Amino acid sequence: MELNPQTADGEAHSPERVRMRVEQARQQAEFYEQQRVLLETQRKELELSNSQKALFNANLDEVGMRLHNAVRRLEQELESMDREQREVESVNECFKRHLQILSALQPQNWSTEGFQARLREALAKLDRAENDFDEAYSMGRRFRHTDVFRDKPGEEKTPGRRLRDLGDMLLKGLAFHLPLFLLLLITWLISLWVMNSPS
Repeated sequence: MELNPQTADGEAHSPERVRMRVEQARQQAEFYEQQRVLLETQRKELELSNSQKALFNANLDEVGMRLHNAVRRLEQELESMDREQREVESVNECFKRHLQILSALQPQNWSTEGFQARLREALAKLDRAENDFDEAYSMGRRFRHTDVFRDKPGEEKTPGRRLRDLGDMLLKGLAFHLPLFLLLLITWLISLWVMNSPS
Protein backbone atom coordinates (compact mmCIF):
# COMPACT_ATOMS: atom_id res chain seq x y z
CA MET A 1 0.00 0.00 0.00
CA GLU A 2 1.42 3.44 -0.94
CA LEU A 3 1.36 6.30 1.44
CA ASN A 4 0.50 9.69 0.16
CA PRO A 5 3.14 12.12 1.41
CA GLN A 6 0.58 14.86 1.63
CA THR A 7 -1.62 12.83 3.90
CA ALA A 8 1.20 11.35 6.01
CA ASP A 9 3.32 14.48 6.61
CA GLY A 10 0.90 17.10 5.60
CA GLU A 11 2.35 19.54 3.14
CA ALA A 12 5.91 19.35 4.57
CA HIS A 13 7.19 17.33 1.64
CA SER A 14 5.22 18.92 -1.10
CA PRO A 15 7.25 19.93 -4.16
CA GLU A 16 6.29 23.55 -3.65
CA ARG A 17 7.43 23.43 -0.05
CA VAL A 18 10.72 21.73 -0.97
CA ARG A 19 11.42 24.33 -3.69
CA MET A 20 10.72 27.10 -1.21
CA ARG A 21 13.13 25.58 1.32
CA VAL A 22 15.78 25.11 -1.35
CA GLU A 23 15.35 28.73 -2.40
CA GLN A 24 15.62 29.88 1.22
CA ALA A 25 18.76 27.78 1.70
CA ARG A 26 20.24 29.20 -1.53
CA GLN A 27 19.47 32.77 -0.44
CA GLN A 28 20.92 32.08 2.99
CA ALA A 29 24.07 30.60 1.40
CA GLU A 30 24.37 33.67 -0.87
CA PHE A 31 23.94 35.94 2.16
CA TYR A 32 26.63 34.07 4.09
CA GLU A 33 28.94 34.16 1.04
CA GLN A 34 28.40 37.92 0.71
CA GLN A 35 29.14 38.33 4.42
CA ARG A 36 32.30 36.20 4.06
CA VAL A 37 33.46 38.25 1.03
CA LEU A 38 32.67 41.49 2.88
CA LEU A 39 34.57 40.35 5.98
CA GLU A 40 37.51 39.19 3.83
CA THR A 41 37.56 42.56 2.04
CA GLN A 42 37.43 44.40 5.37
CA ARG A 43 40.21 42.19 6.75
CA LYS A 44 42.42 42.93 3.72
CA GLU A 45 41.67 46.64 3.97
CA LEU A 46 42.50 46.56 7.68
CA GLU A 47 45.79 44.72 7.00
CA LEU A 48 46.62 47.23 4.25
CA SER A 49 45.75 50.14 6.54
CA ASN A 50 47.88 48.66 9.35
CA SER A 51 50.87 48.12 7.05
CA GLN A 52 50.51 51.64 5.62
CA LYS A 53 50.24 53.03 9.15
CA ALA A 54 53.35 51.09 10.23
CA LEU A 55 55.26 52.34 7.16
CA PHE A 56 54.10 55.90 7.81
CA ASN A 57 55.11 55.65 11.49
CA ALA A 58 58.53 54.30 10.51
CA ASN A 59 59.02 57.17 8.02
CA LEU A 60 57.69 59.64 10.56
CA ASP A 61 60.16 58.39 13.18
CA GLU A 62 63.06 58.47 10.70
CA VAL A 63 62.31 61.96 9.39
CA GLY A 64 61.58 63.20 12.91
CA MET A 65 64.92 61.83 14.16
CA ARG A 66 66.82 63.38 11.23
CA LEU A 67 65.12 66.73 11.81
CA HIS A 68 65.79 66.50 15.56
CA ASN A 69 69.49 65.79 14.96
CA ALA A 70 69.68 68.59 12.37
CA VAL A 71 68.03 71.07 14.74
CA ARG A 72 70.42 70.05 17.53
CA ARG A 73 73.45 70.51 15.26
CA LEU A 74 72.13 73.84 13.97
CA GLU A 75 71.54 75.06 17.52
CA GLN A 76 75.09 74.06 18.46
CA GLU A 77 76.39 75.86 15.37
CA LEU A 78 74.34 78.96 16.20
CA GLU A 79 75.64 78.89 19.79
CA SER A 80 79.18 78.60 18.46
CA MET A 81 78.58 81.51 16.07
CA ASP A 82 77.06 83.59 18.88
CA ARG A 83 80.00 82.81 21.17
CA GLU A 84 82.46 83.77 18.42
CA GLN A 85 80.50 86.91 17.66
CA ARG A 86 80.62 87.93 21.32
CA GLU A 87 84.37 87.29 21.41
CA VAL A 88 84.92 89.29 18.19
CA GLU A 89 82.80 92.14 19.60
CA SER A 90 84.86 92.05 22.80
CA VAL A 91 88.10 92.25 20.81
CA ASN A 92 86.64 95.08 18.75
CA GLU A 93 85.70 97.04 21.89
CA CYS A 94 89.16 96.42 23.33
CA PHE A 95 90.80 97.73 20.14
CA LYS A 96 88.54 100.81 20.16
CA ARG A 97 89.52 101.59 23.78
CA HIS A 98 93.21 101.26 22.90
CA LEU A 99 92.68 103.56 19.88
CA GLN A 100 91.08 106.20 22.10
CA ILE A 101 93.86 105.92 24.66
CA LEU A 102 96.64 106.05 22.05
CA SER A 103 95.08 108.90 20.07
CA ALA A 104 94.74 110.91 23.31
CA LEU A 105 98.50 110.67 24.00
CA GLN A 106 99.58 113.31 21.40
CA PRO A 107 103.35 113.28 22.09
CA GLN A 108 103.88 116.36 19.90
CA ASN A 109 102.28 118.44 22.68
CA TRP A 110 104.50 117.09 25.46
CA SER A 111 106.75 119.58 27.12
CA THR A 112 110.23 118.73 28.31
CA GLU A 113 109.07 118.99 31.87
CA GLY A 114 107.99 115.50 33.04
CA PHE A 115 108.79 114.08 29.61
CA GLN A 116 110.39 110.86 30.92
CA ALA A 117 107.43 110.04 33.19
CA ARG A 118 104.95 110.69 30.38
CA LEU A 119 107.02 108.60 28.00
CA ARG A 120 107.14 105.67 30.45
CA GLU A 121 103.37 105.91 30.92
CA ALA A 122 102.78 106.12 27.17
CA LEU A 123 105.13 103.19 26.47
CA ALA A 124 103.20 101.07 29.00
CA LYS A 125 99.92 101.94 27.23
CA LEU A 126 101.47 101.21 23.85
CA ASP A 127 102.81 97.85 25.11
CA ARG A 128 99.39 96.91 26.49
CA ALA A 129 97.75 97.76 23.17
CA GLU A 130 100.35 95.79 21.23
CA ASN A 131 100.06 92.79 23.58
CA ASP A 132 96.25 92.77 23.29
CA PHE A 133 96.56 93.07 19.51
CA ASP A 134 99.00 90.13 19.28
CA GLU A 135 96.97 88.05 21.72
CA ALA A 136 93.76 88.65 19.76
CA TYR A 137 95.38 87.60 16.49
CA SER A 138 97.07 84.57 18.03
CA MET A 139 93.85 83.26 19.62
CA GLY A 140 91.79 84.32 16.62
CA ARG A 141 93.08 81.42 14.55
CA ARG A 142 90.75 79.11 16.46
CA PHE A 143 87.65 80.90 15.13
CA ARG A 144 85.75 78.74 12.66
CA HIS A 145 83.24 81.28 11.40
CA THR A 146 85.45 84.23 10.52
CA ASP A 147 88.75 84.81 8.74
CA VAL A 148 89.23 88.30 10.14
CA PHE A 149 92.05 87.14 12.44
CA ARG A 150 93.88 85.08 9.83
CA ASP A 151 96.26 87.88 8.75
CA LYS A 152 97.25 90.84 10.87
CA PRO A 153 96.46 94.20 9.28
CA GLY A 154 99.55 95.99 8.03
CA GLU A 155 101.53 92.78 7.89
CA GLU A 156 102.64 92.02 4.35
CA LYS A 157 102.96 88.45 3.25
CA THR A 158 106.60 87.60 2.96
CA PRO A 159 107.76 84.84 0.59
CA GLY A 160 108.38 82.61 3.61
CA ARG A 161 104.83 83.25 4.82
CA ARG A 162 103.45 82.48 1.36
CA LEU A 163 105.42 79.22 1.28
CA ARG A 164 104.14 78.31 4.74
CA ASP A 165 100.55 78.99 3.62
CA LEU A 166 101.15 76.90 0.49
CA GLY A 167 102.57 74.10 2.64
CA ASP A 168 99.51 74.26 4.90
CA MET A 169 97.21 73.99 1.89
CA LEU A 170 99.20 71.04 0.51
CA LEU A 171 99.04 69.25 3.86
CA LYS A 172 95.29 69.79 4.09
CA GLY A 173 94.86 68.46 0.54
CA LEU A 174 97.09 65.47 1.27
CA ALA A 175 95.16 64.69 4.45
CA PHE A 176 91.94 64.67 2.44
CA HIS A 177 93.19 62.78 -0.64
CA LEU A 178 95.62 60.31 0.97
CA PRO A 179 92.93 57.84 2.15
CA LEU A 180 91.35 57.88 -1.33
CA PHE A 181 94.73 57.32 -2.97
CA LEU A 182 95.54 54.43 -0.62
CA LEU A 183 92.15 52.84 -1.27
CA LEU A 184 92.67 53.07 -5.04
CA LEU A 185 96.20 51.67 -4.73
CA ILE A 186 95.01 48.71 -2.63
CA THR A 187 92.16 48.03 -5.08
CA TRP A 188 94.56 48.15 -8.02
CA LEU A 189 97.05 45.80 -6.30
CA ILE A 190 94.27 43.33 -5.45
CA SER A 191 92.99 43.37 -9.04
CA LEU A 192 96.56 42.76 -10.33
CA TRP A 193 97.00 39.89 -7.90
CA VAL A 194 93.63 38.34 -8.89
CA MET A 195 94.40 38.60 -12.62
CA ASN A 196 97.90 37.15 -12.26
CA SER A 197 97.07 34.38 -9.81
CA PRO A 198 96.87 30.87 -11.33
CA SER A 199 93.31 29.71 -11.83
